[in-house]
Amino acid sequence: MEEQNDEISVNKDQIMSEQSEDFTVCEFPILTPWGEVNIDLLSFEKAKKKAKKIANPPGLNEMGKLVQEFLGGEEHVDTVYWGPKLGGLIKFYTDKHFSNFELVKEFNYVKGMKLEPTYGQIQLGKNNTQKFVQSGWRFYQNDNFKFVIQFSVDQYDKDEKISIMTTEFSRGLEMLNELEERFYESGPLKNRFFDMSFNILERDGRINDLIAWNHDIQEQLNKDVIQFLSIIPELKARGLPNSRGIILSGPPGTGKTMMAKSLANQTQISTMLISAEMIYAKNQVKKAFEVARKLSPTLMIIEDIDTAGTVSRRFTDHPILGEYLQAMDGMEPNDGIVIVATTNHTENIDPAISDRPGRFDRIIEIPLPGANQRKKVLLNYLQKLDCEEGIEETVAKVARSTDGLSGAWVREIAQTALIEAMYNGRQEIGKEDLISALKDVLKRRDMAYQPTTSLSLKISQKNAEPYTM
Repeated sequence: MEEQNDEISVNKDQIMSEQSEDFTVCEFPILTPWGEVNIDLLSFEKAKKKAKKIANPPGLNEMGKLVQEFLGGEEHVDTVYWGPKLGGLIKFYTDKHFSNFELVKEFNYVKGMKLEPTYGQIQLGKNNTQKFVQSGWRFYQNDNFKFVIQFSVDQYDKDEKISIMTTEFSRGLEMLNELEERFYESGPLKNRFFDMSFNILERDGRINDLIAWNHDIQEQLNKDVIQFLSIIPELKARGLPNSRGIILSGPPGTGKTMMAKSLANQTQISTMLISAEMIYAKNQVKKAFEVARKLSPTLMIIEDIDTAGTVSRRFTDHPILGEYLQAMDGMEPNDGIVIVATTNHTENIDPAISDRPGRFDRIIEIPLPGANQRKKVLLNYLQKLDCEEGIEETVAKVARSTDGLSGAWVREIAQTALIEAMYNGRQEIGKEDLISALKDVLKRRDMAYQPTTSLSLKISQKNAEPYTM
């Protein structure tokens, strides 16, 4: 027993002695003709591994070798993703942004083969289709700098992806940030009319002539939008609020959206159109406002905003309403943004939106057109069509007979009159066509506003509470 204890004691001493040795010291001396030289084996092994990596890079494919040979060293990669439409526009803009560099070579690399780049297409307006490199590699250089761009598409969510490779750490990210900044300053969205899905829309120079303007409303919009935009720089210089919100409220068909588009045509600044059917995912409104801020000054047209905020308090937590509230009155200021929203029902707008300066500063009521306005609407549309001589008196009579009709219904009279004439084998609209069209439209309009009796009866029988979204 005693011998066993001694053995245990000896083993413990040996272990303690070994643990006390300093294994971090890997040097040993070598005697040379020039004296004693200490060799550090740890440094030697590190140097040997580094040399091996340089001479034979682990797992470096052919494309990686091409990149490093072009750059003259190991690359640092920085990447940014954008949604499909916006990303396509930014990829298109890279041609302009990097035009001061020499494009040395361009190709796509697929399964070890060099191929032509894969191109995508974007619409920059009517009859203006442009292509951009969607997948491929570009090698750029100037006298002092080289870099490589890889264009690709994310395989999962189809986002557009741009990677920049340089020999400097984070230099690519700086270049990508500068690319995006310049894109908003001078890219294809600047001073253009587009929707929140980044589809480029055409500005219609004739739209102002198609509106039967109420003089007071026209003057108010000119003051609140056109003139306000002109003083934004001065307001900003003085540190004053330089954003504005206007709601155009009135019955359907009174021309609210046309008025907003007329403002877009007059301002010629970046203009974004948002409508309820375009919103299908969370944070879309937030992202739309982010783009508007970067493009400012920006006019934002929001169609039918009452579809987000309703009179029923059951909808105060509506996700779209919450996004609007956060975007319009959140942490980020909306400097240089003017919002023109439309609604068919002012009473359906949640007070959280309408009753607070800074969100919306003015509500402008757009009433049904008066007799003179209705006459102007008819004449505006009929002048584009072939009409019999002496039809003006009938037009005035029809205009007087359409009290309570919106501009959309009045325009429908002109359209129906044309169809009536064509049914009878005539190319010109006559007096009888207008009278017949008037009767038809009045009948259809009355039917459109009649309640569905059976449905109303079922609701009342079930004691249900009807509501409008």
